[in-house]
Amino acid sequence: MSDRFTRRILDYLADSRYRARKAQELAQELSIPEAELDDFLRSVQQLVEKQQIVIGVGDHVVLPPPGKQMTGVFRLHERGFGFIVPESPTEHGDLFVPPGNAGGAMTGDRVTARVIHQGGRAGEGRSPYVGLITDIIQRAENRYVGNLVKQGSHHVVEVDAKVLQHPVVIRDPHSKGAKIGDKVVIELTRYPSEAAPGEGVITEVLGEQGEPDVETIAVMRAYGLPDHFKPEVLDDARAAAQSFQGDAVPPDREDLTGEMICTIDPPDAKDYDDAISIHRLDRAEEGEPARRGAQPNDGAVWELGVHIADVSSFVRLGTALDAEARKRGNSAYLPRKVIPMLPETLSNGVCSLQEGVNRFCKSAFIRYDARGNVVGQRFANTVIRSAKRLTYLEAQALIDSDIREARRHAKSEPKYPTRLINKIKLMDELAKVIRERRQHDGMIVLGLPEVELIFDDAGRVVDAQPQDTSFTHTLIEMFMVEANEATARLFNSLHVPMIRRVHPDPDAYDITELRQFARVAGYNIPSRPSRKELQALLDGVRGKPAQHAVHLAVLKTLSKAEYSPLLIGHFALASKHYTHFTSPIRRYPDLIVHRGLDAYFEAVKKTHAGKPASRAGGASLFDPPDAAAARRLAELMTSDPRCPSEDDLTKMGRECSGTERKAESAEDSLRTYLILDLLSNKLGEDFDGVVTGVTGSGIFIEISRYLVDGFVRLNDLPGRSDDRWQLNRTTGALVAQRSGRVITIGDRFTIRLARVNPVARQLDLVIIEAVQDTTKKKGPRAPMRRTQQPPTGPRSHQHGPAKGKGGQQRFKKRRKGR
Repeated sequence: MSDRFTRRILDYLADSRYRARKAQELAQELSIPEAELDDFLRSVQQLVEKQQIVIGVGDHVVLPPPGKQMTGVFRLHERGFGFIVPESPTEHGDLFVPPGNAGGAMTGDRVTARVIHQGGRAGEGRSPYVGLITDIIQRAENRYVGNLVKQGSHHVVEVDAKVLQHPVVIRDPHSKGAKIGDKVVIELTRYPSEAAPGEGVITEVLGEQGEPDVETIAVMRAYGLPDHFKPEVLDDARAAAQSFQGDAVPPDREDLTGEMICTIDPPDAKDYDDAISIHRLDRAEEGEPARRGAQPNDGAVWELGVHIADVSSFVRLGTALDAEARKRGNSAYLPRKVIPMLPETLSNGVCSLQEGVNRFCKSAFIRYDARGNVVGQRFANTVIRSAKRLTYLEAQALIDSDIREARRHAKSEPKYPTRLINKIKLMDELAKVIRERRQHDGMIVLGLPEVELIFDDAGRVVDAQPQDTSFTHTLIEMFMVEANEATARLFNSLHVPMIRRVHPDPDAYDITELRQFARVAGYNIPSRPSRKELQALLDGVRGKPAQHAVHLAVLKTLSKAEYSPLLIGHFALASKHYTHFTSPIRRYPDLIVHRGLDAYFEAVKKTHAGKPASRAGGASLFDPPDAAAARRLAELMTSDPRCPSEDDLTKMGRECSGTERKAESAEDSLRTYLILDLLSNKLGEDFDGVVTGVTGSGIFIEISRYLVDGFVRLNDLPGRSDDRWQLNRTTGALVAQRSGRVITIGDRFTIRLARVNPVARQLDLVIIEAVQDTTKKKGPRAPMRRTQQPPTGPRSHQHGPAKGKGGQQRFKKRRKGR
């Protein structure tokens, strides 16, 4: 399907570094394989026909020039300039709006701007066009959160995180009983302009600023995260929960209540949405009955069962409960606060795979040969009874045959029958085989640090500690990834559109910058590296001083995964077909996929396609249907309302990607506040740090202990007072013009806290001394250039193993299966 190239082409052409090329040359720049060249050229032609690109002089592929006006969404920088992100794909990338040209527009506003051609004033690599905003079509927001303060004789609200450049004037601050120092929610009555500040009224008083619970509610208000469910939603949830008859196994469900099935989760988890079973097919297992069903010639050695809470049987289409789940899109995990997608009656109740009780599941059964290759898969509606609730460290101790250590980390009765221990060790064995196979295929594995925050009883951060790195985290991630992939393969095999988790290939420009940076660290990679070559680079520095810098540089080349029905694949996982199936309690896309499976099960019953499963409630793909049967299945499924159209899936994907970003931003904002609140009591103290970003005005340094970024201004950089630091825009390094000293991403320093402003999420640092890195070569250095300014708060690593749902936070996102 050629559509998968569309976004890559448009993004590449819109970059300021693009130089016009022919279509064939463009394919080479984007590393399009020879086998996919025809599809790529068809994409180019389709974009030409849609007037999204043009073939110019010399058959060069370019974006069409902007017209006299541009309409789009405005993004304002705190220094007064901004960019308009055009809503029409025929316009020429983002339009720069210089200071003074914003016309009172604020971030998120939909605006119209006059496009001005600067002619000869445009610098090298910069667009010759700038914008002058002439009309604000629609305001994005008029409610903000901040602190009530007094400036002279006026009461004003300083909005959190510097969302607005200037304070908002409040004419009647006492109408809601607010006091100086309170955290308040305001509604703008007059928007700020070049001539006058904004004015507003207080709509809600949250409490005294600085209190952790107050700051938590403030972040929820700022990002539009709800703090309650409407009565009709709760009524739906109660009715759904009461309909569950846990004692009996319905005839249309496969009975797995006698299987050894367990969950592995963080110690403070409350919603258990996945459970695991495993069988060895090529030999007898101690304490297990003989297994039947493995074909003598299929080479199957293992059968993995991934059992996911069957949320779709409780959350029905067209209900208030479903509408609210779609609106929320996902659960949000703030420090010490979970905002669930579903009411706890379901998420922590009948949909949670608790130990010792019957629960409805959708189960994926995947068979593997000795090398971890998939040789068969099937899906079924099931009933399970989890035999054991394990924590990550508890399961790891069982794998290591350390019963005493396992008991230390137990959250349920610490009894471990031999059958359970054998199963856990089998899981460990299979997970390592799968991981080896996936790494051979080119899966990207980043070794970046993670921390857990430690809180006191009042909810303030008092310290941070390294995240537990036991292999059981990887074990669960591998199994979830396999189940997600198997589900995507099913829908692809039937040519039925379904929402996917897509992760495009890295931007070609970023790969060039990565090559420069790797060379500085003493490693060479090709101009168009494959996944395996990127993995070789990562493995080459693993455990060495250069690991953090190189792994961070690779992270910066990777785009953000999102939801879409397009057949783009998942670059970081080296997966051609990928979706999210394993967390329907907390992600709406997974619920969409579960409903698609229900449509599939019903279609199988109607057509009797494939060999029926040996148990009730399932559909076997160990012996998949023939082409005619597959076509009939697809016809039935695409006419089923539980399988949305591609257009509807595109809309849903856009919505869910947006709610995911919102939840992540809220988490990052609150985490930043809490860490900076701690650091505000440590002014003048020294910490180890690593450079994570370089700009023309200074550098960003991550404090290694807390994984929070602070800023060092050019004037505060070390060196002679008469030396001048300048950004080399070709290499992305800061270079001292007299001494020739160079600062780049990955450099390590001892830094001192200079200024901390938790409300504004700002941290200023000064460098005390450099930490020598003997892995770097002497001489000219050409590190990776940062493509966008990072936030002043902490960065979130998006592509590592993940799972964690509350309490002490792992600040790599909860991506069981990514």
